[in-house]
Amino acid sequence: MAMNASMVSQSEQEQLIEKLGVFKVQGRDKRGRKVLRIIGKVFPAKLVSVEALGKYLEEKIFPNFGERPFSVVYVHAGVHRSDNFPGISALRSIFESIPVNIKDRLEAVYFLHPGIQSRLFLATFGRLLFSGG
Repeated sequence: MAMNASMVSQSEQEQLIEKLGVFKVQGRDKRGRKVLRIIGKVFPAKLVSVEALGKYLEEKIFPNFGERPFSVVYVHAGVHRSDNFPGISALRSIFESIPVNIKDRLEAVYFLHPGIQSRLFLATFGRLLFSGG
């Protein structure tokens, strides 16, 4: 039987995200902004709820930025819809749950290794997703 997020406690989900190293604040970009590195390949999409992910980001990642601008590097290589991709609606929910004061400081998003589907999505909906609408 395959496991899903409803079978794993929120605390265990947060521990799994931490253990797998999906998110890490690592280094600075050319403009001196801290970088949030996200590795899509290791994201356990089937085992992590949007709520657990939001809480993890709020408690463990966002405090690292203080009041300064930051950028995100998302590595999409090895991401598959059936395994480790949470889906577009989940990504939108996660983005919408980010506090405004954090979103306002996000100055750049670098998307590495996009497949054709993600390229089409970003070309069509990226501006809507990453702007206030």
